[in-house]
Amino acid sequence: MSKVFHLNLSTCGLGFTIAGGVDAPLEDGSTAIVVRDIHECGAARKAGLHVGDKLISVNHKPLVNVTHQDAVELIKDAIPSQHVTLEVDRANMMSDVTVDKGDGAAADRLTLARKAFEAHDPELSRLAHELGAAPERHQTEAGQYVKAAVFGGMDGIVTTFAVVASVNGADLATGVVIIMGFANLIADGISMGMGEFMSALSESQYTLSERVREEWEFDHNPEGEIKEMVDLYMEKGFSEEEATQIMTIMAKHREFFIDHMMVEELGLMPPDEGESPAKNGLVMFLSFVAFGLVPLLSYLALSTVDFGSNKSDALFGIACAMTAVALFILGAVKSRFSTQSWYMSGFSVVINGAVSAGAAYLVGLGLENLVSLNDCP
Repeated sequence: MSKVFHLNLSTCGLGFTIAGGVDAPLEDGSTAIVVRDIHECGAARKAGLHVGDKLISVNHKPLVNVTHQDAVELIKDAIPSQHVTLEVDRANMMSDVTVDKGDGAAADRLTLARKAFEAHDPELSRLAHELGAAPERHQTEAGQYVKAAVFGGMDGIVTTFAVVASVNGADLATGVVIIMGFANLIADGISMGMGEFMSALSESQYTLSERVREEWEFDHNPEGEIKEMVDLYMEKGFSEEEATQIMTIMAKHREFFIDHMMVEELGLMPPDEGESPAKNGLVMFLSFVAFGLVPLLSYLALSTVDFGSNKSDALFGIACAMTAVALFILGAVKSRFSTQSWYMSGFSVVINGAVSAGAAYLVGLGLENLVSLNDCP
């Protein structure tokens, strides 16, 4: 059963990719062109297109018995008109295609582009870049501080667990573990929060002062600033004519040109007016304290439980397990800011914590033995 869909591209991108073709048959051997991936913000989703729909024609040009690339070109040729008409056979539904259901897995252009790169998928890459015309999905304010929360949490867990391990290695009482752990947690948390605040504030102030200087220089000597950028571009391989033409056009847009100068000339990103050093510091402190409590939870919650003569070892073992799980989770989240896979990032953070705690444990054990020897008559 065929059905006609009208896609309006005036406010958003096309929003779908295809699979199939006479040169790229589907798993069932069919050479039909079918919809493989649909983005929630695209025109295809709004028009009601489904993953698995078999495409018969685009703007009345047949898509039957064509190669995959020919189908891509026919669809691309239809885009400039801003109105794409698709004739679709909905009798064929695929179950092995991927689809962005708007659950966050591929909800924005950057995520989709990364997904395309990892899969070496040119079609998905085209979709990702086309989505640049779609309405921008703004990051929430909370999302801006995820990085500070993750790294603050990692530092909190590792440093507190190192204290717990050293005290346990010295075979001190459970109460000492709690006292030392909390003292370290609060002191280090304040230090980390203030350090993050001062660092972010200093960086912001320095960047802003450099931008003010660049603005003054551009306003009073635009030819000199343009010449500097021309020289930089020539060092990158542009001819003088090309560099001059590019910079002359850029200089017509003052704010953009100054931001570009800061990046290319000074290696500084333009100041972010929405960034708050105070909030960064607060997030770092709260995350440090919250996650730093994890190694102490077993001592706080189970200190009254009777573990017999092995109470200290039992509490320490539980603390080790809880800390390892928390570190792995934070490491997995950290992979969002790196090229590592989530599991490798998780394991690397656990190993880092284990090495730190192991060193602290050995130091505590060694000092306990040293003190015991010195106390001997």
